[in-house]
Amino acid sequence: MKEQSGDGIEPVISKVENLLVDGNFVEAADVLEGGVRGSEAEEVVIEWVRQARNRALAEQALTLLQSYAMSINFT
Repeated sequence: MKEQSGDGIEPVISKVENLLVDGNFVEAADVLEGGVRGSEAEEVVIEWVRQARNRALAEQALTLLQSYAMSINFT
């Protein structure tokens, strides 16, 4: 991914969008959280960041369960 430059929230949002397209929910949450830290937007993004991290956890759990299901089907 190319590095974003400039001031304001736009470069942060652009980077977050790119990370989401790639399925990197935890990194997107980290970038957004860091990009708004100390600003008025910090309170607004708290819930989104929490939900993005929860989705990443759910996807990891699904992957694990699918792997387990496939392994017991072949034994």
